[in-house]
Amino acid sequence: MLASPTGDLLADPLVGPTLLVLAGVVAGVLNTLAGGGSFVILPLLIGLGLPPGVANATSRIGVLAHGSAAALTFARDRALHTGLVARMAPPMCLGALLGAWLATQTSDALLRPIIGAVLIAWALFLVVRPGRMSTPPPEPRPPGAAAHALALLIGVYGGFLQAGVGFPLIALFVSHLGHDLLRANAAKVALVFVYTLLVVAVFAAAGQIDWPRAGVLAIGMMFGGWLGARLQIRAGAPLVRWTIVVMVAVSGASLLV
Repeated sequence: MLASPTGDLLADPLVGPTLLVLAGVVAGVLNTLAGGGSFVILPLLIGLGLPPGVANATSRIGVLAHGSAAALTFARDRALHTGLVARMAPPMCLGALLGAWLATQTSDALLRPIIGAVLIAWALFLVVRPGRMSTPPPEPRPPGAAAHALALLIGVYGGFLQAGVGFPLIALFVSHLGHDLLRANAAKVALVFVYTLLVVAVFAAAGQIDWPRAGVLAIGMMFGGWLGARLQIRAGAPLVRWTIVVMVAVSGASLLV
């Protein structure tokens, strides 16, 4: 049997790490502005020979690096709503711990078509009602029991698979709680960083992280996180909203194919 040219290319000791760094930069920018960066990273890690479960776990180190750079940049520019993050972190972290444990035990095959359909529906919502995602509401409301329950469920998904978790988080903060898009997006980045600290511990304990590749990926995603935060601060809500629309549509379609 002839070897695959693509497989041979990815096996090259220079090409693989280079692609990981470049993909990490792209994923870091996307994760900061919208979400869906894991849809770039996971196929590449699997193409490099990692089993899906190990690829899923390994990608979290990049998410952690990205989150640290982006959240710090938002905090320095006073764009981070720390009160919202503090109130939503407990249910998110609890859900993420459960989701990460489930990821070490089960497959995500049954969830893929459901996730894809939800992402496509969310993209359509953003296109049809753009003002809801770009005009700051008069007064955000504090999170109640329903918001905490939704955060718990989103945390379960984030701990389990991560890919696309930013989309429902932004929906929760903007459509349900009434925060403006820019602060909601910054809070999303910070919350993902917080729960990923716990998720990494679960995957590390299960021995599912490829640390050499994780370290290379982290370099690219950390830079991408910083770059994405700077782009949001400079360009504002329109860039964030249309990045979300495109990434949700592409991510959802990829899951349904």
